[in-house]
Amino acid sequence: MRRFGLHRAIHVGALLLAVTAAPLARADQPAPGFADRVAPLLSSVVVIQAVAETPHGRLSFDGSGFIIDPSGLIVTNRHVVSGAYQINVTVPGEGRKVAKALYISERLDLAILKVDVGHPLPVLSLGDSDTVRVGDEVLLLGNPLAVGESLTHGVVSALNRDIGETQYDHFFQTDAPINHGSSGGPMFDMQGKVIGINTALDSSPGNTGSVGVGFTLPINDAKFAIDQFLRDGHVTAGTIGVQAQRVSEDLAEAAGLDAPRGVMVTEVDPKGPAAGQIRIGDILLSLNGHDASDAREMARLVAMLPPGQSLDVRLRRDGAEQTLSVPVRAVETNPKLGLAMLGRAPADATTFATPANPGMRLETIGPIMRRRFSLGAQTTGVVVAEVAPTSAAARRKIVAGDVILSVGATPIRQPRDVEAQLQAIHAKHMAFAALLVEGKHGRHWVALPLEADR
Repeated sequence: MRRFGLHRAIHVGALLLAVTAAPLARADQPAPGFADRVAPLLSSVVVIQAVAETPHGRLSFDGSGFIIDPSGLIVTNRHVVSGAYQINVTVPGEGRKVAKALYISERLDLAILKVDVGHPLPVLSLGDSDTVRVGDEVLLLGNPLAVGESLTHGVVSALNRDIGETQYDHFFQTDAPINHGSSGGPMFDMQGKVIGINTALDSSPGNTGSVGVGFTLPINDAKFAIDQFLRDGHVTAGTIGVQAQRVSEDLAEAAGLDAPRGVMVTEVDPKGPAAGQIRIGDILLSLNGHDASDAREMARLVAMLPPGQSLDVRLRRDGAEQTLSVPVRAVETNPKLGLAMLGRAPADATTFATPANPGMRLETIGPIMRRRFSLGAQTTGVVVAEVAPTSAAARRKIVAGDVILSVGATPIRQPRDVEAQLQAIHAKHMAFAALLVEGKHGRHWVALPLEADR
């Protein structure tokens, strides 16, 4: 079973999360088929490839994501990019781009990436996951088994599933197929709004594929984290410093309760807000008037309270009930700790060429270079005199003595021509430059990864 983490929807300047999409159908028209429902959504769902260094060598892992802001902000699961030192994103109509991780949650299975294509991108509208009911029809988009963008259809099978990921778990369960590679993709309601992030699947022993038990992170949990991060650059969750567990029938009998209710305190932070007020063994019956029998629901309630606000706690102790007022304290996350989940590139990993530093020393083809590399009298272009051993050029098998004939369709005559063409390619927000190279084994095209000069 793939496991993966909590955390509301605000806009920051141009960063508007809850972008209202055009209605998919007027109320006085027949409901369109799936094709008409899905068509407006396809251009905002992306394919993600994460490259990581593992004990088994360098491997790539596939996942999905979706665009939430025209500037190129993409939401996906944390586990899709965890351990990656390079993240490639294929944007419909834009091709493959190199993405930067802006935020990786420490608590939720959630990450925010950024791609730059030089113009606004179409975004998805975020719905309200609190309105979802068992039996609601849903549509899922993603990249299952790395076959490419695919659609699946099903219903919400259950709510508030605990998959052991965090103390806040309340995943949707769905029978719509989720497979490896689907992670990070959106779950839509039938109005085309995102109500969840496809996160995990549960399979029978020996089976790694979908058996109709998939789990989706409710979008409201993601909004809680995304909005705070975009607004403040960090995410804050409330806490009172208490851990508790559900009261079973046996515990209820041991505590003298007529029926199981509330949660029993297992731990109190001696430096937390509840220290000196709540004790281990207390049974919390309600928080701010809400039945406290669901420990995970109570954890979410506290986490979403503003720091400094008081929490009314109704509890049972020594057979008597009492009400306490406990202040809520902020637990801030450190964005750097989340980003530390990214992997580091190995020494020989693909680094990026830049227009001013392509990772190789280029020379005009003159008499000295012709003799040194045994180049024919008719050879044109520029010759590669030296290649940095850990550069992208080296990783692409370019060696000293190779001749660069053209960059894209533009013939090369001088080393400065290469820099000029790389600058032009980067200005188009393209992640790779196509070099026509002639070497000992003939001519071939090389896709050189490219980024801006620092």
